[in-house]
Amino acid sequence: MKNRLYTPGPTAVPPEVLRALGGEALHHRTDEFRALSEEVLDGLRYVFRTQREVLVLTSSGTGALEAAVAGLFRRGEKVAVVAAGKFGVRWGEIARAYALDTAVFDVEWGNAADPDAFGAWLEKQGEVKGVLLTHCETSTGTLHDVRRLAEEARKIGALTIVDGITSVGVHELLPDRWGIDVVVGGSQKAFMSPPGLAFLTLSGSAWSAAERSDLPKYYFSLLKARESAKKGSTPFTPAVPLYAGLRAALARIRSEGLEAVIARHGKLARMVRAGVEAIGLELFSRVPADGLTAVRAPEGIDVGRLRTLLAERHGIRIAGGQERLKGKIFRIGHMGYYDEADIYAVLGALESMLHSLGHRFTAGAAVAAARKNEEE
Repeated sequence: MKNRLYTPGPTAVPPEVLRALGGEALHHRTDEFRALSEEVLDGLRYVFRTQREVLVLTSSGTGALEAAVAGLFRRGEKVAVVAAGKFGVRWGEIARAYALDTAVFDVEWGNAADPDAFGAWLEKQGEVKGVLLTHCETSTGTLHDVRRLAEEARKIGALTIVDGITSVGVHELLPDRWGIDVVVGGSQKAFMSPPGLAFLTLSGSAWSAAERSDLPKYYFSLLKARESAKKGSTPFTPAVPLYAGLRAALARIRSEGLEAVIARHGKLARMVRAGVEAIGLELFSRVPADGLTAVRAPEGIDVGRLRTLLAERHGIRIAGGQERLKGKIFRIGHMGYYDEADIYAVLGALESMLHSLGHRFTAGAAVAAARKNEEE
């Protein structure tokens, strides 16, 4: 049976990326790798829509989040975190691991942070050096208005650091124009590559903060990474095959055009949302993101059993809920290497398995609703 991956990460990988991953071994202290690295960095600047440097770390996206915290602050400084799901909570956990004074702006899971309320709260927090935001909260499928949230951070002179791991290449995100100091990305999302590479782009203000930082760091030193990147290298052994795969993925994105890529994600998201609602399901998020769709489990439906049936009978793997949402929602990923036919496949299989579990609806309604949205 063909396996079909519809998780929010890792995501499906195109054939040309898989071929590149299996290419000839390449040593990383050579002109060949430097040329490969330069191509990758140029492609990343295109996708990040920035004129700034982009750093590549051999790690998961969380490694880059930690690198940002360890690399930009001094001991005991205060940071503010927007916690509206598991990954917003993770920002706070990382900050506290480095003994930073961490103020948390809690938002009900499934809601987006209100910029005005956040700004009013932020003004009461005293001297805040950094604001840690999540653009797309993957655990809830929610999109946050980081442009407006960053405006509030700038009013108090704080650095803005954005987890864009499931939004870069999916939604509009303009760090240079919006005054966002740091954006973090990861290879296993819209970059259509296996896990193992993480990316950061930093503003001039962020680099100034990096030079003042006195928190402990070694492998995740932004300054070391920057010095090596100037020479087309890395401070430690990089995941060379992943660079080769990423180069192929970036070429695919550039060939389609970033605006078209973002528009495609929007269309696929509308198709999925229309499809699930047409069979009596409820979206979990009040401000849904375009890279994945979080759906409330219908009354009496076991999410674990639904996921197992989809995998066993159709080779389709979706994600369940995390933390307090475990057993309450399921999540369908559609960021990166997906098209309209993939959406029809997952909706058709979802209809079949829900019906077998006792959820009643008009057969074919999900696919019909998706088709209507595709045509529009």
